[in-house]
Formats: sequence, C-alpha cells, structure tokens
Amino acid sequence: MARFKVLISDNLAPEGVEILEADSAIAVDIKVGIDKLELKKIIGDYDAIITRSGTSVTADLLENSGRLKIIGRAGVGLDNVDIEAASVKGIIVMNAPTGNTIAATELTIGMMLAACRKIPAANISLKNREWNRKKYMGIQLYGKTLGIVGLGRIGGNVAARTKSFGMKVIAYDPYVKKVKAEGQGVRLCETLNELLEQSDLITFHTPLTDETTNMVDAAEISQMKDGVVLINCARGGIVNENALYEAVKSGKIFAAGVDVFSREPLGDHPLLELENVFVTPHLGANTAEGQKGVAVIIAEQVVNALNDRSYENAVNIPYMRAQLPQEMRYYFDLAEAMGHLAAQVVNGRPESIEMVMVGPKFIDDFGERVFDSPFNFQPFTSAALKGFMERSVPETVSFINAPYLARDRNLAVYESKTSSYDNMNDLFVVKVKTDIEEMTVAGTVFSDNQGRILMLDQFRLEMISTGTYLYFKNVDKPGIVGGVGTVLGNHKVNIAGFNLSRIKGGKAVSFVSVDNEITREVLDDLLKVDGLLEAKVVSL
Repeated sequence: MARFKVLISDNLAPEGVEILEADSAIAVDIKVGIDKLELKKIIGDYDAIITRSGTSVTADLLENSGRLKIIGRAGVGLDNVDIEAASVKGIIVMNAPTGNTIAATELTIGMMLAACRKIPAANISLKNREWNRKKYMGIQLYGKTLGIVGLGRIGGNVAARTKSFGMKVIAYDPYVKKVKAEGQGVRLCETLNELLEQSDLITFHTPLTDETTNMVDAAEISQMKDGVVLINCARGGIVNENALYEAVKSGKIFAAGVDVFSREPLGDHPLLELENVFVTPHLGANTAEGQKGVAVIIAEQVVNALNDRSYENAVNIPYMRAQLPQEMRYYFDLAEAMGHLAAQVVNGRPESIEMVMVGPKFIDDFGERVFDSPFNFQPFTSAALKGFMERSVPETVSFINAPYLARDRNLAVYESKTSSYDNMNDLFVVKVKTDIEEMTVAGTVFSDNQGRILMLDQFRLEMISTGTYLYFKNVDKPGIVGGVGTVLGNHKVNIAGFNLSRIKGGKAVSFVSVDNEITREVLDDLLKVDGLLEAKVVSL
C-alpha cells in the first residue's frame, strides 16, 4: 500500500507522471483544473502537490494543510505560490529552474534572427500578397559583436550558439569570474556602459531585482551604437519600455525582440504599434522538450524528498529556521541580511566568501550537518550565502541551492569558528574577496532581539539590519555631509536616520535611512558632491 499521496493540479508532461507512478510508495491523483474550494477541502489529504501556473497556492488554500509536505512547481517562476505561508506551515517549496534552459536559449536566438532579418513582418506582408523586398532589408549576425548581460546558464548557452554564427561575444556580469568567461570564449566587460558602447546586438539574461529594474533607460540607450538590436527574453522591466519605444521609433534602435513585459498579460501597449519590434507572449519555456524537462525534474525531486533522499531545487527550507531556538532565529535573519549587504557593497567579481561564527552561541550547539550539500553548512552560513547569492544570479536562490549556485560560479565558500573576534563575542562575520578588494561585514543581535551591523571593514557602525538605506563612501573632509543633505533636500528626500563612521583624515562611510525613494537621478547628483567616492541604494 502506498505511503504517500501526490496531487497533480495542472497539466504535467506524461514523463513526469510516469516517474511518480513508478514509485510503489506513491499514489498519484490527477485533478487538472480543480476548483479552488474543492482543492482547499482535499489538499490536506496529500503529501505533495505539483502545479504549474494554473493553480495559485495561497495562504488561504494552505489554511488546513494537513499532511502536506511539498509544493512542487513544474517551472521556474513561483509567483503563484505563497512561499512565506508555506514556510510557516513547514512545507517545502521546490521548482525546476534548469528544465527549460535550452528552450529560453533558442527563443533568444530566434528573436535575434527575426529582428535582424524582419522575418515575421516579411511573412505577414507576403501573405497579404505584397512583394516588397527593399522594405525588408536586414542585417547579418556574422561579424557582429553580441553583448550578453548576465552570463548564467541561459546567457552561457546563447554565447556558445552565437559563436557558431561567427559573432564576437562580450558580456557584462559582475558576479562571474573572468576565467570562467574566457573558458567560454567570451570577453568580460568591466562596466555595463562598456558593453553598450561596443555591441551591435544586446541580449539580457538577468533576474529582475532592484539593481536590474530599468537597467536600460534612455541614458543607457544613448550610449549604444546607432542601429543596435535589443533582445529581452529574460524579465519584463529590465529594459524601460517607454525608452525602448522612443528609441525604436527614432531609429536609434534598428529592431527589438521582446518576450517579456513589465505587466502581463500585455493588453494594449505602444510597442505593438512599431513594425520593428517583434513580440511574443512570454514563450521562453514553451516547448514540448522544455515542458518535459521541468516535469521530469520536479517529479524526481518530489520522489526524492518524500523518500528522504537529497534534492537540490527547494526555494525554502522551513525546517532549518524552525528548529533553531528563538534567540538563534534572530541570528539566522541577521546572517541573511549581512549576505545581502555584502553583495551590494563589495566591488569586483567575487572569488571567495567566508562566514565566521564567533563565540559560544555558535560554537557549542550547531556543529552538525544541516543538509546534504557540497559543504558542511550550518544554518547561519547557509543564510548568509543565500543572501549573498540571490543578489547576483537569475535562478531562484534558496538556503538549499545557494552552495550549488556558488560552486557553478567558481565561488569558493569557507566557514570557521572562533572564540573571539576583534575583542567581541557572539558575532557573525562575512568576509568577501573579489578580484580587486576584500571586504568584511560583522554583526550581532542586541538584547532587544534586533540584529545590528557593527562593522564594515575598519568602520564601526551600529545599524539595524533591516530596511533600505542610502550608502555612500567619501573622503573624510568638511562639507560632505552638508552636501549630501543639500542634494537630498533638493529632491525632497527626508532623512530618517544617519549612521556615519570615519577614519580621521582618511575615508568615511555612511548609511542613511530615508522616507522617500532614492532614484538614479538622486544618485547621479550625489556623485557630483566633491569628495564623494561611491553612492548606492542598499536593501536589507
């Protein structure tokens, strides 16, 4: 008799169903399109549910989760799953991020060819009984420079395939080592502007984060060559759609291929008016092989998880935090926030990251292996690495898959313990080494159960480890703080708090909490203040 019950609520490729049914311990029920009220009544009777985009797994649906242990999403996106609600219930959420890599890669190549040769427009014209060869004069890929923004799995596959067209490939990805790019025959650019200035075609393969939202706006487009081709099959919102519209309309951009939009379904949109913009309705994963791939991956993971075997693509790990004493959960949250901070503040391409646990709180109780991974990770180490990695990779990063993603990018990961550090105890330390600098962040939890950042390199701080801050570094001289305050005041940005640390006569760093959004225009004006060296928005 089967020990586990699995519910499939959306269409799943038969290869995935076969894997589930082949396990004698699992009974499978397929209820595609099940009514939400009916699903809510029965979901607690199952050990796992497998969905695609058709089922929304909400907090309300999980109210009586019963024996449910696993939510499996046959695909990458998890917008339809309330991960926090699942974590509170102790339910593991997993997806299949690699199953449709080739599908997304090939759509990108197809978009390049369609945009350069105007194939869809010429097809429509000829079917309208027109014969207008001059109107559809195109450009070749051969000999052109392709700029890839984001050299992860999909970006790397695009690079490999476009080289066979005789293209020169360059890339911008601040989180990829040069040696890895060179191994793929790709030259890394130091800045995004360097790539924009040199590329004949540009394609984007990054996640949508605070850093990449509107990564390309009118200012960036002005840096591009005249007649450039833009492709976005990654995430809507990376390229500002209004700026793209104006640039194609003016002729600055020869053509664009767009599969993703800032709001979906698309509905009416100015880009649809332009003949040189070729659009598809988010088809990146829409191939029979891609759907088979995600079905097989999610089915294998569910089988392994139910049978207590290792699995890789969980996006949460609720049991890890839940099993910690309440006091240590505050350190867990602090560690993740410190990883976020390190990723946003450090400059250069990361080569190694070390987590140091200081004092008896860490040394005495948490030495056991937490889960099966390439490293003997403690929960705090895992939390910091997850925080660091999710700022830099297109995949969904979890406490489980963070070490695998680090390994894929040749990022060396270390952990250590010590009884004291810089005369402090009960401290968590994150050290990051890049190709150009080394940086240290340290923090602890105070008696109010609130995490604090106490150290950034040689600078001493006392900063709450949550919220959004304006971070800046400057030469330690009179007038800097006043200049920053003037810029913020001119932009109607109200200061809520100010953390400053300095080395007299050397440099200073500041974290400013504000009540308003810090726009790119604000940052540009701040960098005009004499003596200001860096200015960034940091989210913890």
